[in-house]
Amino acid sequence: MDCHHPYCPMRPSPGTWLDVIDLPTMRVRPSDKGPLLALLNSNFSKKPSNPPKHLGVPTPNQGLLKRLLAHCPCLHNQIDVGATARAMVHFCELTLGCRIDATNVHDAFLIQHPGKGPAFDPAPLAPGGDGGTIMEFLCSEVLRSVGIPPMKLDGQNWPIWQMPGHVLLNEGKMNALRAFGDILIPCAPTNLVISVKSEAARERLLYSSNAIEGIGFGFFKEPEEFWTESRMALYKRMRFSVIYMPEETHNAVISHVRRAKTERHAVNINGTELYRPLNMFGEDMKRVIGRSSMKL
Repeated sequence: MDCHHPYCPMRPSPGTWLDVIDLPTMRVRPSDKGPLLALLNSNFSKKPSNPPKHLGVPTPNQGLLKRLLAHCPCLHNQIDVGATARAMVHFCELTLGCRIDATNVHDAFLIQHPGKGPAFDPAPLAPGGDGGTIMEFLCSEVLRSVGIPPMKLDGQNWPIWQMPGHVLLNEGKMNALRAFGDILIPCAPTNLVISVKSEAARERLLYSSNAIEGIGFGFFKEPEEFWTESRMALYKRMRFSVIYMPEETHNAVISHVRRAKTERHAVNINGTELYRPLNMFGEDMKRVIGRSSMKL
């Protein structure tokens, strides 16, 4: 996640609050600029701490405060305002000490999952964010790590199409299409739509790919949801090309399929692996975006 906080631990060197205030997307009125800059320089001249500490509210203007927090998610460690899903993903990065990619996205998932992984370090003062949206942003960060960033929105909240890039179907006008999936990858002959899930697939994953070419992405922990002949047939019938899962789950699924001698069912319409570990996701998407899904 992008963070413009001058003292964000992910920065190679400190910045200035003036740089933040001068960002066009901050939309700071001239009358607010001086007081805001003075307060930020006075109270927020340090990096996030562990434990977190409330340093005050830099502006009474709620719209301006919301934009400030969106541009500087590290501030959720220093201001007692519920963290957004984007901010929660950023604190996963801070705890990992690096950007999220296909090799560590499962570790990031465990960090934000209560009682699953190591505690946030540093942590947000008030954890928050919808769980499903956090999962989508984790997937989005993997795509960003291989050069497929999320498309920005224009003044009417439609995505500004750029290639390579992906569309978040939970944002702007595209939210009306969210029933089809969570992330869209431009591709031929039809776009790929990624359905992001947490630890269980159930029927929610199965039916999310109806009438489109689907990709499953999740932190699935129940291999038995995937290894029966009937379930593999259903996933292909519902037009899934690939389903990505944690390496441990993937190993369990493939081991069972081999013992049962049903490997011929664990292939997609292209004759390649239907199930793959999460660490393959980024490079697979990089290979097909703007090209052909038949390369999957």
